[in-house]
Amino acid sequence: METFLSIVIAVAALIMIVTVTLMESEQAGLGTLSGEETSAWGEHKGNSKKDIQNRIVVISSIVFGIALLVLAAI
Repeated sequence: METFLSIVIAVAALIMIVTVTLMESEQAGLGTLSGEETSAWGEHKGNSKKDIQNRIVVISSIVFGIALLVLAAI
């Protein structure tokens, strides 16, 4: 059981690391100085690459946390 949980923790950590590394920056940069900031509010409604990556990070961090708690309880 401990080996299984250790593998789950390692896989969840790797998924989080890779997903966060692949995320694009949310900073607008110099475009906001000249008023060129665009807003896609409600345009994709959860289907954009950013939203999918956010979901992957949230789910893998929940799995990571639960597996850590269970492993600590054993």
